[in-house]
Formats: sequence, C-alpha cells, structure tokens
Amino acid sequence: MTWSNVPGGQPTSSSGDEQRAAAWERGGTTLFPAGRVADRVTTILLLAFGAVMTVVTAVVGVVAVISATATCDAATGCSPGGYLGGTAIAVGGAFVVGVVTVVLAIGAWLRRRTSWWIAAVGFVLAVACVTWGGVVFAQAADHGTASSSVGTA
Repeated sequence: MTWSNVPGGQPTSSSGDEQRAAAWERGGTTLFPAGRVADRVTTILLLAFGAVMTVVTAVVGVVAVISATATCDAATGCSPGGYLGGTAIAVGGAFVVGVVTVVLAIGAWLRRRTSWWIAAVGFVLAVACVTWGGVVFAQAADHGTASSSVGTA
C-alpha cells in the first residue's frame, strides 16, 4: 500500500487531525500485512503441491503407458488409445487447471484479495483430473486384460 491511498497524504504531527492520522496508520502499513503473508504462503504451498503432483503424474503416466503398450497388439484385442487417453486426461487436465489457478491467484494478488481459496479449488480440481484419468487408464487396462484372457481360454 502507498501513502497516497489516504486522502491528503501523510499527516504531520502539527496538523492535529487525529482521525486522519489514524486512517494513515491503517492504510500505510506494509505491502504484506500478517494476514496477507499467511494467505500468500498458503497459496504458494497449494500451487507447489499441485505442480509436484502434475509432474509425478506425468512421469508415472509415461512409464505406465510404455509398460502397458509393450504387450498391446491387435492380436490380443488391445488398443493403446485408452492408455493414452487416461494419461492425457490426468496430466493435461492437471496442467490446464494448474495454469488457470496460477493466473487467477496472481490476479487476486494484484487486486489485493485473498487467494488461498483459489489455490485450494484448483488443487481439488487437479486431483479430480488425475483421478478421472486414472479411472480411464484402469478401465483400458481391465478391458485389455479381460479381452486377452477370454481370447486365450
């Protein structure tokens, strides 16, 4: 905050206007008051957890797709589309939600609003994307297993 947000600027000790001096003290503290510091720290931690979750999901997704499609061919009735789709939903969805969350959180910071709830909603949505992608991947894996075991029995 700046001193210009109080009409008339910084009051002097000789002005005798106690109300204006109190307004100056309230408005002229620091850029990050104690409540804002907690908000910023919470927001940054939630954004960092979301970013780490997205990176871990990407690594696990790539390894899972490689291992699942290694034995996947047309003879067994397997299609790698489900594996790739599930991984794309998990990683892509979490990435898009993360980018939108960062943009909205920075926008809230610039408007001097609380932003922890934006990061919390973004984290929950990223977890939902990862879960949904995991379900799609698991269904593709179960379908591929059922097809190959039925075909060999």
